[in-house]
Amino acid sequence: MSPSRPPVAILMLVSLLTAACTGPRAEAPRPAALTATLRGHHHSVTSLAIAPDGRRLVSGSRDGRLRLWDTARDLPEATLSPSWWPATMWAVAVSPDGALVAGGSDDFLVHVWDVKTRASRVVLEGHTQSIRVLGWSPDGTRFASGGRDTTVRLWDTATWKPVTVLPHGNTVRGLAWSPDGRRLFSGTADDVIYAWDAATGAQLGTLRGHRNTVHALAVTPDGGTLVSGAADQTLRLWSLAGSASPAVLALDRRDEPASRWEHYGIHPGPEVMAVAASPDGHLVASAHRDSAIRLWALPSGREITRLPSPAATTYAVVFSRDGRFLSSGGDDDAIHKRDIARVLSVAR
Repeated sequence: MSPSRPPVAILMLVSLLTAACTGPRAEAPRPAALTATLRGHHHSVTSLAIAPDGRRLVSGSRDGRLRLWDTARDLPEATLSPSWWPATMWAVAVSPDGALVAGGSDDFLVHVWDVKTRASRVVLEGHTQSIRVLGWSPDGTRFASGGRDTTVRLWDTATWKPVTVLPHGNTVRGLAWSPDGRRLFSGTADDVIYAWDAATGAQLGTLRGHRNTVHALAVTPDGGTLVSGAADQTLRLWSLAGSASPAVLALDRRDEPASRWEHYGIHPGPEVMAVAASPDGHLVASAHRDSAIRLWALPSGREITRLPSPAATTYAVVFSRDGRFLSSGGDDDAIHKRDIARVLSVAR
């Protein structure tokens, strides 16, 4: 064998290694608890809502579209767009009877569609800046919208005429109705939660304790606890039945990889972007900027587990109506659906 020519075996080995490095790589195995990934949006998923019968998931996105998804088959049903050049859609909602869906966006308008026909039912005008929160009252007779113009507006859903305007001192970022529909709660960028009489529009009181923007609110199904999440990296549990001090659920990023910001020396922490209470009232899910989704136990407030998300920032979380699944949406433009039983079975 000539010393200037490498052995055939070496050439074959080099060829195999080259093919292995340049060929298509297999996708990482999907976590057992992740049952589906829904794709179709072309920008961050900002908001999620579930229909009362649990058969339909509604999503909003910075791509300006509202999408309807079949939850039984995990397939898209329809895409609804306010205009040919849609603005970022920050909030979505479903009516209590499931017949209507609504989206609020950067065009200062609230768009309401008929689910069956996909036709526009009404466009609500009056806000002067971006819409950030939406929600029907439990009985469906009132609809609330709020946002950067520092107001929450209540609408009569029989006529879609405005009923009253609830003034705030800063951008409204969180909204939640009590299950009996008598009270409405709003969270703002002035770090305050406001309680309102839904019938009269009178302010019932304020809840103070957060030290940064209140991004998210949820009331447990029994109406006994208000859950709030904020940019101060805490969740708070407020008793709606008494005057007890709120439980504070502090967050940290121990045992998590460095975030994209931390590579540049910036440490924003896991601010809370969204919260959701399970239908049985035993769990709270929280979504975070640059951190994992958390599951918390109620009423203790104990952190049960963390769910790593393909999205760097998760903007929305929602439980299925039977509590079996948790869906999340974030800046990877997708919706991820997890089996709660599987999550809890391996929870630390």
